Amino acid sequence: MIKKIFISILPSRVFSKLKSIYYFRYTLSKYAEKAKKADYSRWKPGEVYYREIKNFDLLIYDTSFPNSISGFRFAEFNALLKEFRNIKIIVNPTDYPQSDQKTKTHKTDILHLKKTNPVSYRKTFAGTVKDIKNTKLFYCIFLNNMYDSLPYVEKNKISFIFTLYPGGGFDVKDETALRKLKAVLSSEYFRGVIVTQQFTQDFIVKEYHCPEDKILNIFGCLVPQNSIGTGRSRRFKHTMTLNVCFCAARYTEIGADKGYDIFIETAKMLVSKGYDIHFHIIGDYDDKIISIEGFEKFFTFYGLKRFEELQPIFLEQDVILSPNRPFILNIGSFDGFPLGTVVEAVLNGAVPVVTDELKQNIVFSDEEVIIVRPDAEEIASKIENLIHDPEVLNFISEKSQKKFREIYSDDYQLKKRIDFIKKHLYDTRN
Repeated sequence: MIKKIFISILPSRVFSKLKSIYYFRYTLSKYAEKAKKADYSRWKPGEVYYREIKNFDLLIYDTSFPNSISGFRFAEFNALLKEFRNIKIIVNPTDYPQSDQKTKTHKTDILHLKKTNPVSYRKTFAGTVKDIKNTKLFYCIFLNNMYDSLPYVEKNKISFIFTLYPGGGFDVKDETALRKLKAVLSSEYFRGVIVTQQFTQDFIVKEYHCPEDKILNIFGCLVPQNSIGTGRSRRFKHTMTLNVCFCAARYTEIGADKGYDIFIETAKMLVSKGYDIHFHIIGDYDDKIISIEGFEKFFTFYGLKRFEELQPIFLEQDVILSPNRPFILNIGSFDGFPLGTVVEAVLNGAVPVVTDELKQNIVFSDEEVIIVRPDAEEIASKIENLIHDPEVLNFISEKSQKKFREIYSDDYQLKKRIDFIKKHLYDTRN
């Protein structure tokens, strides 16, 4: 009776608020219990969150998250999901087969996300591009994802920005890729693009007259920060075995785009000269991709690894060799400089010996990276110099670690991205 009298004298707006809070708590309890019983195919990870927020400030679409093999995506999207309150990410896990994984692995990755990043888990939904709606601003990475999303962004009149990384359908000579890029950049809802290479910016400005005030150029990408502060105690000496590694996914028969053939040729040259050296290969390669008959004892194959599994391997490496070449995978395809795996290796102390055929390096000096042509003889000569002068190798290791920690820190990479997104989100509210 007293409870009824108390409620009756409350102002209507206060009563409405209390009723709303009670209803949400009831709904949360109800669906939390449902989540325990439901399986992955029947329940979207963020169901309760979705019921709480109907209209979002920012919606992200991706085809891999939270697969931690793609470490830079894992780092970037987790950061954005943490930064923004009214945000969700829709994931259609179609990229898993590209990294030689079954699509159902996404279920395991979602459960891992729940344990390690509960905030991100709550904001993650299984879905397709058809679910792109009810948001002020849309964001994704890679050209193919943006192009696939474009019909639904335009249908629902949603402003969008995206990151134009190398790869992901971006090919500077393929007609289909160029048609996609033109459609995206000419959309009336296009608000801005993040690029990570000067080559990319120059291309879209020259070929598509993309206004420079719509471009944010940030060299590099976000990387998981677990290696940023890690110390490196190993120092190479004449008496030690030199460990040289290669780390990349295989997209062609012999991994020619990543320079795996050059890596093997270089390794055979150095072993034949009698050096105490061992080669470590991370990725979907084995001794049958390119024959290493007669050299087997000088190689270790690790297979594909998640980013959190790379650090223990990289801490034992003295050099990472990345002789990748543009325009091999497709007529106009190219990699960013340097590869993400190179970044992780350098953060753990490995000296980078890398190619840069498109002259994309704009931040690293000769004391921080060793740039070579994709030529086995030249690369072998550079590595021989390091073997003969361990102090130079150790000096470059220290210098490159310091510079890479600066360039790939969240302070450098994340703030600019968040400010760019907030700028365009603010513009949509006006």
